[in-house]
Amino acid sequence: MTNEHGFIRQCAAHDDFGYMKDTDRKAYNIVQPNSFAYNPARINVGSIGYYKGVKNVIVSSLYEVFQTDNYVNDRFLWHWFKSDEFPRWIERLQEGSVRLYFYYDKLCECQLYMPSLEEQEKIASFLDALDHLITLHLRKQDKRKKGSKNT
Repeated sequence: MTNEHGFIRQCAAHDDFGYMKDTDRKAYNIVQPNSFAYNPARINVGSIGYYKGVKNVIVSSLYEVFQTDNYVNDRFLWHWFKSDEFPRWIERLQEGSVRLYFYYDKLCECQLYMPSLEEQEKIASFLDALDHLITLHLRKQDKRKKGSKNT
């Protein structure tokens, strides 16, 4: 899992040197489809991902892995994780001395407004569309910049 791209194949992260071929898989957590996983020591820099795949995958046992209940829209929660509010909760609740950690029990202490599931779906769809629109505009801007460099 990477901060920038979320869940990726191990070979994409490590140039396929065979890191996992002979590894004891007991040292890893299983991530089922529709699960979140995050590194409690690096959540403050965005080390969280959502796995949408169809097969189980594994991550380091250092990661916290969880699924939501049926009254939570995962896309709604994802947008909250990426909001300005979530880092404030991390800052407030993380624990440790030299290295700070934000374990799952601390995540469960976070409070957020949870509208009805139907409303969560509408909000998540709106924010997804907004993210998509922003991405399109950034790509256009990058194209223009590259075009002006070539002239």
